[in-house]
Amino acid sequence: MYKLRSLFVLLLLSNICLAQSLKKGDIILNGNIGVPHLYKNIIKVAVNRDKFKEYFEGKLEVSSITGTNPIAVKGEYGITKYFGLGFSAAFWTINVDVKDYYNIQNQSQGTTLQDSTDIYSFKISSKSYGIRPNLHIPMESRSNDLYIGLGMGITKNKLTIGFSSTDAGRLAKAFGKDLQYDLSLPGGVYFAPSIGYRHYFGEYVGLNFELGYEKGAIVQAGIVLRYNVLKED
Repeated sequence: MYKLRSLFVLLLLSNICLAQSLKKGDIILNGNIGVPHLYKNIIKVAVNRDKFKEYFEGKLEVSSITGTNPIAVKGEYGITKYFGLGFSAAFWTINVDVKDYYNIQNQSQGTTLQDSTDIYSFKISSKSYGIRPNLHIPMESRSNDLYIGLGMGITKNKLTIGFSSTDAGRLAKAFGKDLQYDLSLPGGVYFAPSIGYRHYFGEYVGLNFELGYEKGAIVQAGIVLRYNVLKED
């Protein structure tokens, strides 16, 4: 019985060593979408604060807050059966539509002439680019891949403000058309640590799950594609 158990352990260890999930020459590409959209939740809180509302003239209404959840595209090349190196690119967007209701006053008589509405459309976008090394943990099957990864690079942010109004005088000052401003926001460092798992349905296609931090998302999931350019056994 002891010899049988010893033989089973040896066979299991041999299978783990021979059936690495990552091979040298593997090219892996996965696209993920993440939840939650942390920055959208922060914006929801910020636009309802008095500090934000005081920049407008009348009764402020936040008509909608929408956005694209963090989406990441990650590529990897198998350097060894334990280590891969590649790239990571990720982005998110937030759209905030605001209506400012106020009354136009007759300057000479001090009476109210009409109700007017200024409409603002804020769009914030954030893009990150960087390299991504992955450390792969041995598994008993090439269908399963457990790894630890770290995206490192730069982040660029942009703010676009659209403006329109029911007040013809305001639009006249804007040369008779809607206004749109594109502004660069401060960028920063892109830092995205995660632990991930890939399950392949065959050699080429699978599902990918990651737990970590990716532009405000904690959990990410998506599709993964794999191809080995060296065709190693």
